[in-house]
Amino acid sequence: MAPMETEAQGIISIRRNTVANYVGTACQAILGFLFIPLYIKYLGIESYGLVGFSVSLNALLRLTDLGLSSTLSREFARYSVLQEAAARMRTLLKTLQIVYWGISLLVGCLIFVVAPLIAKYWIDAGSLGTATIQKAVVLIGLTAALQGPRSLYNGGIFGLQRHVLGNCINITFAVLRSGGVVLALALLSPTIITFFLYQLGVALIGTLGVGIILWGLLPHTNTHSRFQLSQLKSVWRFAAGMSITSVLWLILSQLDKIILIKMLPLRMFGYYAIASAVAAATCYLSGPVFTTFLPRYTQLYALGDDRPLRETYRISYRLNALIITPTVTLLALFSYEALLVWTQNPVIAKQAHLILSLLVIGYGLNQIASLPYALQVASGWVRLGVYTNVIAVIVIVPTLVIATRLYGGVGAAAVWIALNCIYVFIYVNFLHTRILKGEARHWYAGILLPLVLAVGVGLLGQLLMPTITGIGIVLYVGLLWTLVVAVVTLATPSIRKMIPVLSRF
Repeated sequence: MAPMETEAQGIISIRRNTVANYVGTACQAILGFLFIPLYIKYLGIESYGLVGFSVSLNALLRLTDLGLSSTLSREFARYSVLQEAAARMRTLLKTLQIVYWGISLLVGCLIFVVAPLIAKYWIDAGSLGTATIQKAVVLIGLTAALQGPRSLYNGGIFGLQRHVLGNCINITFAVLRSGGVVLALALLSPTIITFFLYQLGVALIGTLGVGIILWGLLPHTNTHSRFQLSQLKSVWRFAAGMSITSVLWLILSQLDKIILIKMLPLRMFGYYAIASAVAAATCYLSGPVFTTFLPRYTQLYALGDDRPLRETYRISYRLNALIITPTVTLLALFSYEALLVWTQNPVIAKQAHLILSLLVIGYGLNQIASLPYALQVASGWVRLGVYTNVIAVIVIVPTLVIATRLYGGVGAAAVWIALNCIYVFIYVNFLHTRILKGEARHWYAGILLPLVLAVGVGLLGQLLMPTITGIGIVLYVGLLWTLVVAVVTLATPSIRKMIPVLSRF
């Protein structure tokens, strides 16, 4: 095959995978939001607090991944371009699969043992009763344990560059999890136990199904794959590094929910969980950009030439700012209206809108700093991220406890802003003392224009907002968002040129 043909195919593959990642991410986000009001309708806000707790517990139990999913993805990507690597791929999968299923079995047993303690001493049961809480916690733990191996299989599928297939699988099971459970609540029994029993069934089917699909994708060999300790020894350093990073980030991102469910009544935690679910959706906006540009950063950094790396970096963080800043700003300013349109419940909108405004600002700051983090990963300077997160944990944990005791959910949300200010105003500056020196001031300038315009248009929009409800509010805020994006695009020559420039990547 000619070099030009190979390069063209590579570009098409990147475009196809990027589109697939955006479509998959968008579908999962929409499905998650679409059905939450129905969960609240059938279960009530108190039971929905347990659903919010399950999200955080699932996230914390991802610590048991130990970096194995990322390791499998990386190794499959590397092996896929090597000759006669089929046997190694199958052996690696068998080895990591056995380890992961063993870990999942231990997690399931542990949750079963500690469920009575969590139900009695950690969660304010309210009207649900301790017995119901205990059953729910057991089901949550078993579901999380089953979903662990599925993340390993997903990592393998994406490592094989089967992004379209991987996203189709994720969308299918998102439909089953989100929409199917509503049918179960409507047709069987509108209880929290029915909700989590259904989720357990979907997790079991999903993990077994995705595992079968991944094994079917691997090239066949005449040798029998078996567990090999040497496979673990060959990848443990990378897995350990990914595991440490995951541990620190999950502590920082989920600790507020774990502490709040202990310190607040379940009903009040339910309001915080709703606001957190909406705010966390901002991660869906920049995730595909991160996934697209990280490999490009890595290639350019390896070449040792700052000029193309700096050019690509500027294009990417300005694009990221254009996507993130208007959305976050307008959602923060119109948080009450957003919750009212979404839930159709004035009580929820009143109780949760301030928390949502604060949380979405924090998440926005975090996503703005995601591309500097990608640059750090591409350079191999892993220690900076580890040290930054260690310091953040030491500072934020006691601050979060104090703020929650004094101001409840609002205090916890304000701490989330403070945490991400560390990344934006300290981490970014420190990063650019070593990588792309002097770029920090250009980075701040790149996010300043869309931020100023979004705040100005948003405040003016609030002042001039007509008396409208429902879809009218959505259209009105959408018009404001379009105005900000259009003005920023017209005012920034590099952004106007992004589409043809991006086509090179």
